[in-house]
Amino acid sequence: MKKFLVLLVLLGVVFAFGTTKIRIGATPVPHAEILEVIKADLAELGYELEIVVFNDYVLPNIALSTGELDANYFQHVPYLESFTSQRGIKGLVSAKAIHVEPMGFFLKKPLSELAPGDKIAVPNDPTNEGRALILLHNNGLIELKDPSKLESTVLDIKENPRQLTFVEIEAGFIPRVYTDDKTVAGAVINTNYALTINLNAVKDSEFIEGGESPYANIITIRETDKGEAWLEALISVLTSEKVRDFINEKYDGAVVPVF
Repeated sequence: MKKFLVLLVLLGVVFAFGTTKIRIGATPVPHAEILEVIKADLAELGYELEIVVFNDYVLPNIALSTGELDANYFQHVPYLESFTSQRGIKGLVSAKAIHVEPMGFFLKKPLSELAPGDKIAVPNDPTNEGRALILLHNNGLIELKDPSKLESTVLDIKENPRQLTFVEIEAGFIPRVYTDDKTVAGAVINTNYALTINLNAVKDSEFIEGGESPYANIITIRETDKGEAWLEALISVLTSEKVRDFINEKYDGAVVPVF
């Protein structure tokens, strides 16, 4: 009932002021695909959704902070906090958590056949590298000095019993490296990037993060835009049953709605 009343109010705004454009930056899968689902719903409310696709984790926050975007949809809160702290960017906040993408560990060979020196690709940004290493720690491949440290790097590995070689790579390039580089035996890949090479973290990974993962992907905005009518409209349609059903049916557990 509350959502229905919000939509009625928003429709009144539409009739009064006409169409407004919303520019949202997103990585291709699943974020841009999910946004495509709500284009028509936003249009009915008088908003034209422009999806700006990015293939990295750096530019979307910069573009949002400089006003080139109204929002972005690609990251979780730990990454947002780490990135903005390192870059000295202020005023970017989470508007709503939408889904979780469990991170998976993929191998080209059976786990039992991993040999000393085999290369394992991991993301090189602070939060996702720590997240990847914690996943490997929790499944017995390595032992970290402090498995609760979210920003662990390969320098924080205490024990590496299989004598694996860890290669730190920008997250968006890992799928290509994994598929094209014959010297890479395995990789920890964010689900959205795994999907771009037709890998499903639930079905194809050696192991995957549990449902308790705190890394929900969010709609990020400038704090000054809190309470804006366009944001209320966006969140209303993005957290609808239509979107929930799309996520569950399209990604078969590799992407999990959290609303």
